[in-house]
Amino acid sequence: MIPSRGFPSRSRLPVAVLAGLLLALPALGQQAVVRSYDTPDLEVGQAWLMHSGGRCYAVLPHHVVTETTVPSLLREDVRGLRGEASEVIALGDDAAIAPLSGSIAEDCGYSIGSISRGVGRHLRNSGLGTLRSVNGDGSLGRLAVTIVDDDGLQLLRVMPTIDNERIRKGHSGSLLMVSNQPVGMLLSVHARSGIGTVMRTDALLEKVDGYLRGAPVAAAAVTNPIEGQATTTTTHTPYGTWQITAWNVDPLGSLHIASKLTARGDDGFWAARVERWPATLELGGPENVRVVRGIEFAAGGAEADAARLPAKVQVLTSASTGRRAWRAVSSATLAFTDGVARIEFLPVRARRIRIEIYQSQGSPSKVALGRLRVLEEGQ
Repeated sequence: MIPSRGFPSRSRLPVAVLAGLLLALPALGQQAVVRSYDTPDLEVGQAWLMHSGGRCYAVLPHHVVTETTVPSLLREDVRGLRGEASEVIALGDDAAIAPLSGSIAEDCGYSIGSISRGVGRHLRNSGLGTLRSVNGDGSLGRLAVTIVDDDGLQLLRVMPTIDNERIRKGHSGSLLMVSNQPVGMLLSVHARSGIGTVMRTDALLEKVDGYLRGAPVAAAAVTNPIEGQATTTTTHTPYGTWQITAWNVDPLGSLHIASKLTARGDDGFWAARVERWPATLELGGPENVRVVRGIEFAAGGAEADAARLPAKVQVLTSASTGRRAWRAVSSATLAFTDGVARIEFLPVRARRIRIEIYQSQGSPSKVALGRLRVLEEGQ
């Protein structure tokens, strides 16, 4: 329990002054909203993005990931960088860390080692802070709060500074900022009092550091919110060398995620809603540059609704290991015969492949496909 010192009266700073404080400087933290594929409008929480050893991680409350079968993340800003948690590791005390895949890894916050653990002086110098969160469209949300308790070791308690404001359940995982410095992560909010419980950054990162050093932890079970069954998030075994590394559209549900396109076997298919064409997919995976000569599109289970199959498609390649230097190699209108369509082009060296789908066979806002296969020279 945090020793209570009583609730101070809320600050009566003018709203305009508070707004200026919230927007004054860029924050020393990058975040993402955690969403549910099965309930598209549901924002289940927030995540703090950071990278280490060439991998992108989300740090977030463990209970947030139990509310979605496949944790889906949308990074802050207007680019719409998306990601998924391939596994979730419980760190204890409702903290968790999840390695991420997807385009979100292209801009994955700050290095874990560069994030300050010294939050004490920021807390001593200010009783006011900001809960920083990401909205469902990638825009930022900020809520002014007063810090009402600090046990000096692990936990803080906060309450909204402005009358009639409330901390929502979907704010779980928000960063508590003081002087633009992350000093904690919101874990929960009391339904009656509206008081939020925050884990201090130094305590949270101690758990993260322990995991990265190889401390024994176990993959966390993730509960399917629809069926109520416990499962563990896993990646699909890729079909061949190439696998999906990025996408710009959300699947219709957790059973139709983009990694299905390069999975072995015929279990399931990819299906997505498209708010704005083109729907884009990127493939990668080879350690060395490969010589590719085409792409094979297999309808698979998606053939049941042929109107959703891709129609107008452009293929681009890049041989770069760093910043993508895309080169258009072919564009075509796909014609499926016996459930298969192909685009073939002159052999080209590639380490990454980008497929842009500009139109489906008949659906105005959905696209679906069973499998993708990269055709290499010699195959």
